[in-house]
Amino acid sequence: MAWLHLSILRFLASLRLLSAAALLMTGALLASSGGAQELRGVTMEGYVTAVHSPNSFDVNGEHATTAATTRYKLMGDKMKLTDSPLRAPQVGDYVWVVGGFDKQTGTSRARTLIFWDDLNQKLSGIAVIEAVVSTGAEPVFEADGYRIRISTATETSFHGDLKKLGDVSANTWVRYAGKRDNSGVLLATKAMFAPGKLKVAKDDVVGVAREEMRFQAPDATNKKDGQVNLEMFGGWRTVPADVELQERINRVGMSVVPDYQKTMAESDPLKIKFRFYAVDDERLRSAICSSRTGLILTPRRVVERLKNDDQLAAVLADGVAFTLQRQSTRLIADERIWLGEAAADVAAATMDPWLGLDLVFGEAFAGAHANTKDQVLAEEQRGRIALALMADAGYDPWQAPEAWRLLGPKNLPKDSGALKYPNRSGYQLSILSMQYNGGKAAKGSEAARQPGGPLGGKKHHRL
Repeated sequence: MAWLHLSILRFLASLRLLSAAALLMTGALLASSGGAQELRGVTMEGYVTAVHSPNSFDVNGEHATTAATTRYKLMGDKMKLTDSPLRAPQVGDYVWVVGGFDKQTGTSRARTLIFWDDLNQKLSGIAVIEAVVSTGAEPVFEADGYRIRISTATETSFHGDLKKLGDVSANTWVRYAGKRDNSGVLLATKAMFAPGKLKVAKDDVVGVAREEMRFQAPDATNKKDGQVNLEMFGGWRTVPADVELQERINRVGMSVVPDYQKTMAESDPLKIKFRFYAVDDERLRSAICSSRTGLILTPRRVVERLKNDDQLAAVLADGVAFTLQRQSTRLIADERIWLGEAAADVAAATMDPWLGLDLVFGEAFAGAHANTKDQVLAEEQRGRIALALMADAGYDPWQAPEAWRLLGPKNLPKDSGALKYPNRSGYQLSILSMQYNGGKAAKGSEAARQPGGPLGGKKHHRL
């Protein structure tokens, strides 16, 4: 009956995603509204990847301009128009440009510029608290890639041996709902807290655990290579006995592991024994993760293509985030009492480990994208968490979009400035702009400096 249970989970997950699906169909729904004519004239849509001046910017690698006659509005704001600029476009904004297109200059001239209104989006989720940012009457917690503030107006509840906010610490689980403020902090309207308790269980992800069992670490002392059997990719791969390479991978990898994981007792079922190794593989362009045992492999060619430790940290943090997602699936299934049956089923389905594997493995190949709403949600969650892990470890999170940009093509072009930004880079740019001091963009992101870095691949509508 396992297949039936999985089908039920996916059906419940689809219910949770109805609101997201509605947003995806915004253009179609607006066909019966007063704003339909405006959306029919959209010449470009996507993330802003470069800003040249307050009225000159790039969207998906194409140039756009505004003028004194341009009108503005926020998506979801009953399509109200204003003659005054809401604000200048920023890297990471998701916009719709409505107007005309000049073929000679390749420029879209905005008659109307529509912004996705991040600040008014209701956000909710279930995640482990990775760090306590501040304490007091209105503490701030880092969880799910957000900074979540608990105010005196937040509706709170506590489960297990937790009785008050003072009992909440890293490795506590929170179910939250709220909106972000102008600084990007998520102001919680509701927050439920529970301690993380995981039953000792055999790994149930078929095929992945066997890879872990067939891993043999390299012997640096005797200069003997190790090996690993990647069954999904055609068999055995070499784990090189390159001391300098392996030490770098381990150093950067362990630095992005959240502190609460590092300080756990070895006997704690929630303890993930992270290990990081480079592996020889000419096809893959992303980290390769075991299901929950903490083994994260990075192809040597990935390391060689990346320009610095910040970019390497982005890839390894993505692997750590995936492993934490996998653990979330198991823990949520065990915490049905405080989550409720339906909520637990929906959360577990949304973070189905195979969705993550599709992305971690699939995006290693050219042309692979997140193809379902579940996959997009899982990819975006990993992207947020990875940025937080990078920042906590002292790396520049603005380098994350650059890392995925460099790893996108099978072969790098002579002009790296012409590389496209994949969808995950666009989403990370939006989070960076909201939560990580947009002024750093000029330092860390090529998208903020160069006009030649469009977001590539198929359209990635905002959920």
